[in-house]
Amino acid sequence: MDETTFEQLSTISQHLHKRALALSHQGKDADLAMLMSAQAVTMEAVKSLGETLNKINGPLGLGAAGD
Repeated sequence: MDETTFEQLSTISQHLHKRALALSHQGKDADLAMLMSAQAVTMEAVKSLGETLNKINGPLGLGAAGD
């Protein structure tokens, strides 16, 4: 994954968290708010896994990442 993808995952995740919090405070669509929050957490996990894999593979041109 590249930096653009990481930034997009982060931005979308933050927006989902904010929207889920707003929905839960309004007292409506609690199920939707929970799903949005879960999706945001999943996106954060994917971002974390991508960052870890990039560290393991190393920079482009060396080893697996450069293939």
